Amino acid sequence: MNIALSFPGCHRRGGVERVMVECANFLVAQGHHVSVIAADFDTAVLAPGIEKITVDANSRVPLLRLRRFAGKSPTALKQLNPAPDVHAAFGVICPPGGVFWVPSVHKAWIEISRRERNFKGRLKQRLNPIHPYLLAREKWYLQGRRYARLIALTQQVKADLMRFYNVPDKDIDILPNGYNPAEFNVARRITERQKVRSELGYTDSDRVIIFVANELERKGFGPLMRAIAALGDNSLRLLVAGRVTPGGYAAEMRQLGIADHVKFIGPSSDVGRYYAAADLFALPTTYEAWGLVIVEAIADGLRVLTSRLAGAAITVQEGITGELLDNPRDVNEIKMKLHKLLNAPPGDPAAIAATVEQYQWPKILAKYGAMLATSKKGYIGQDTVI
Repeated sequence: MNIALSFPGCHRRGGVERVMVECANFLVAQGHHVSVIAADFDTAVLAPGIEKITVDANSRVPLLRLRRFAGKSPTALKQLNPAPDVHAAFGVICPPGGVFWVPSVHKAWIEISRRERNFKGRLKQRLNPIHPYLLAREKWYLQGRRYARLIALTQQVKADLMRFYNVPDKDIDILPNGYNPAEFNVARRITERQKVRSELGYTDSDRVIIFVANELERKGFGPLMRAIAALGDNSLRLLVAGRVTPGGYAAEMRQLGIADHVKFIGPSSDVGRYYAAADLFALPTTYEAWGLVIVEAIADGLRVLTSRLAGAAITVQEGITGELLDNPRDVNEIKMKLHKLLNAPPGDPAAIAATVEQYQWPKILAKYGAMLATSKKGYIGQDTVI
């Protein structure tokens, strides 16, 4: 098949971006002709033979970058020669008419956040112009049936699509995201552990909790750092990987007396090496349609702490491979479950990793390729109007 994939980013520094990279590399290895339409490429992570089409969406303003990609990417798709047999989209700002693997339902997150945030947080959210744009775009794309097929990560995502946008049940398949077994595995973690810990300045007595995210509030950084401070354990270290900075949390970390125990390392194209330095993974998220990082951590043999609101919570075996939070905003609950995990007898990393073997990318993407083949309807060549 001739397959076109689209999303603004094609690199390994974000969740959806990594999914598209994995899809492109797998599909070209299966003998398909693959074109990728994006605004930001890391060509080093793409397999040879993949055609790269760059959309100029440059702007310092995030909303303008989204609008420019949404406006220009349909033209880039139309101009492909040969025309694709199927278009695979990964976001509502991608060209319409494709097989859309839904990374999240923005309206579901808005509903949860308005319920959970305080007045200041809700006001800040309402004043952010990105949210009304994404909501309008999501409604236009989904309620307007501007897709060939939808793939939901979980049954909950499918339910959200049906509840918010009246998407027919027959339009939706379910397929979770996966992990790369060459990048995330116990052997690599053991081999690289001492080297990476030394690079980061950790001693043998330090116990490292890793938090991986490209945003802080929704992913639960605030309650997590407060729970760590409440434990009063001077051996604990919090390692933060992702496109984030301390920002407004810096002053509170100093007040809590843990600023020197929290390290921000920025985004990485190889986050797997930083799992090697960790003893525990934590992500007390308030909304996560899936959560690649949760499954990746388990694949590395790490026990995890996350919330039942994460789609990937279904991969966690409570008391064995991790603990699940009923309320990710509850600092006391996070504290108690961190204490339980940190003081439990060490689990067998290989046994922990074995519990998620069915989520390895080759197994997931074989099913994805079949879904693309059965949804081969070409693409709707209409222009973007949102």
